[in-house]
Amino acid sequence: MKMHSYAFYNGHLSETKQRLRDLDQPEVISVRTARIPLVRYPSTTSHIDEIRKIQEEGMKTPPLRTLTELREDLAFEITSPLGHVTYPANLTLYNFFDFLCCPTLCYELEYPRTDKIRPWELVWKGLAVFGCIFLMTVTTEEFVMPVLDEAKIMLASTDFVTDWALIFAEVISRMLFPFMVIFLLVFLVIFEYLCGFFAEITCFADRHFYEDWWNSTDWLEFSREWNVPVHHFFRRHVYAASRAVVSRPAATVITFFISALAHELVMGCITKKLRGYGAIALMLQIPIVMVQRSRWMKGRALAGNVIFWMSMISGLSILCAMYVLV
Repeated sequence: MKMHSYAFYNGHLSETKQRLRDLDQPEVISVRTARIPLVRYPSTTSHIDEIRKIQEEGMKTPPLRTLTELREDLAFEITSPLGHVTYPANLTLYNFFDFLCCPTLCYELEYPRTDKIRPWELVWKGLAVFGCIFLMTVTTEEFVMPVLDEAKIMLASTDFVTDWALIFAEVISRMLFPFMVIFLLVFLVIFEYLCGFFAEITCFADRHFYEDWWNSTDWLEFSREWNVPVHHFFRRHVYAASRAVVSRPAATVITFFISALAHELVMGCITKKLRGYGAIALMLQIPIVMVQRSRWMKGRALAGNVIFWMSMISGLSILCAMYVLV
């Protein structure tokens, strides 16, 4: 994801720089050149409605504008918002490796930075990472693996569908609490401690890695809030790119589909199985969101949050059991 963002954003800046250079050549300046709309690459903070407005404006032929105004717009596009870096001055090894270490998936010419590194912040976040990993290991070995091992033996000794279903239901019920604990620990170790650790090392000032996803009333809200870096990447490189050629609902489906494939690849690396359960479950969020946002559920935030937590707690246990036992 980082390499994709780095390559495509610098490619966009290269095209913008080339167009700015062409304006200084009298033989290529024409009315058509002045009429070509400026292509703006959505920033990580661009709202979906802003992206739609940018795409709609880009498809319209703008009125004739002066070359001075066009030059200013192009020069503004290849300059960082803080005004300290201009393309191609960013194409250095230091800038590249700095981006690899920054806790973000979307490349920018320049990021807001803190004044200094706080050593004690690094120490306690590093200790918290190992502490969470220790708790995850203990929970898995004591409350998850014994249940799965026992279930494998029981399932191998039965040939009846009803018995198989009862065993599978028992496994899911016994793993509801421990697997939810593991999920919360994974969330903490990644978004609170690891991202915070690398943000402190690189003096990365934007520590907005998640929002209050536990108050989500539907799965679309959860997908935006629980993993902000990945949400920014898909919104910028998948949704915005798709929105240029397809409608808004189609762009949303494409974004969910690519996200489902990415999550299935992660599950395949963890379990060494490509079953598609995770991808199917993620794609099922679309019709579930349609139901949650229907007129029967509109205005019932508490009911939506209860349904979200019930599906979250049960869904994690079901997916774990299916990947291991089926």
